[in-house]
Amino acid sequence: MLAIHYTGTGRAAGVLTHAELPDPHPGPGEVRVRVHFSGINPGDTKKRLDWSGTGWRTRW
Repeated sequence: MLAIHYTGTGRAAGVLTHAELPDPHPGPGEVRVRVHFSGINPGDTKKRLDWSGTGWRTRW
């Protein structure tokens, strides 16, 4: 699966990475969907830029 992802905060040109990631496999009670279009949530952009000044934290 082709994906754009980031693992730290900063400007897009410095932290976004284009990569081939393994295909996800759904677990029990989950489904996998094909995405034809995607958008950018302004909140995600602010988080990547550390707009709130709280630093980078992952949930998993």
